[in-house]
Amino acid sequence: MKQMETVKKDVGMIENLACLKNVIHKPLSGEWGDTVGETNVLRTTNFTNDGKLNLDEIVKRNIDSKKIAQKQLEFGDTIIEKSGGSPSQPVGRVVFFDQKEGVFLCNNFTSVIRAKSDIDKRYLFWFLFNNHLTQNTLKYQNKTTGIINLQLERYIEDLQIPLPPLPIQKRIAEILDAADALKRKDQELLKKYDELAQAIFIDMFGDPVKNEKGWEVKKLGELSDVGSSVRVFVDELVDDGIPFLRGQEIGAMSNGEKIEPSLFITQEHYNKLNKQGGVPKIGDLLMPSICPDGRIFQVIDNEPFYFKDGRVLWIKTNEKYFNSEFLKFLLKEKFLRNYSNIASGSTFAELKIFALKALELPVPPINLQEQFSNLITSGIVQRNIARNATKFGSSLFQTLIQKAFKGELVA
Repeated sequence: MKQMETVKKDVGMIENLACLKNVIHKPLSGEWGDTVGETNVLRTTNFTNDGKLNLDEIVKRNIDSKKIAQKQLEFGDTIIEKSGGSPSQPVGRVVFFDQKEGVFLCNNFTSVIRAKSDIDKRYLFWFLFNNHLTQNTLKYQNKTTGIINLQLERYIEDLQIPLPPLPIQKRIAEILDAADALKRKDQELLKKYDELAQAIFIDMFGDPVKNEKGWEVKKLGELSDVGSSVRVFVDELVDDGIPFLRGQEIGAMSNGEKIEPSLFITQEHYNKLNKQGGVPKIGDLLMPSICPDGRIFQVIDNEPFYFKDGRVLWIKTNEKYFNSEFLKFLLKEKFLRNYSNIASGSTFAELKIFALKALELPVPPINLQEQFSNLITSGIVQRNIARNATKFGSSLFQTLIQKAFKGELVA
């Protein structure tokens, strides 16, 4: 792919660093107005984690005409999140404003970063995107009354941006745009396979919340053992051995990602845990305790591992009542359609063991469940091809964006 070529360093070696504040105009603060009105106002809910705007739900507010004239977004602006974030995601996400029509402002949880003429707009965006991607914004966070804030003034004062000649900036941005487009194309293909599997499920079994087909309903805890792991203490972890996984790693594995574990227990400890409460076996389902998107990992081999108590819920599938593949899809559909009513918690809705046990599920005949599993399994090879392509696209993008701001990516 010509756009991905690595070219001579004497052409593109990034030698000059500039203070971010010197290559951008003074950030524009957001506005909210006082009532509902006609002006489009973008919020952090319109941010996606890959730097694109989601314009599905735009609020319209009454904004003073003078403020509109001062703060109206322009094509090529970067919008940065000043307040938000979560325990697993730093504040400071950015999106690129790519709209050429309409009047838009951003709200007061965000600010507008506008490039001066000596820096390419896309190059600036990708630089700021990479700063959040590498969690460089963490050191500019503070927390007040439960809200995580970005110290934007200090951020733009401190940040040094590599500043090659403008043509090189443009070329770097083009390469990253191309890599990003490749990644998105692969993700869309994988999404279509997931949508097909979901459509097959709904066609065969109906909406699991409404139980349109009138299947017998039972509580999950009546038909399968539901719980968590035997507790493992920090001082029992070692540098190498049997992988010990946390909720975020289980979540990643549920999406087919190959993770590199960083925590381990000994084989002896693993054997002891197996005697105490058992270890995950083929067909068991594991899920993070916070999973509104239905991330469920299905154990498909005998590769040994163990997992953190509390943050991971464990369903030991009873094959008399459930096909494991069917149950995974059933729970995912149930959570996607009704998670807020199943889980509890004020800030992050957390699924408790008692709630999972009490979850009422339709139980179709096991032979029909197995028919579904066979249909899904027949498409797994194609889906895995798509998944591997997605991994390659994501890996390529990660590699290129890291090289881009080290002077190692030019064309």
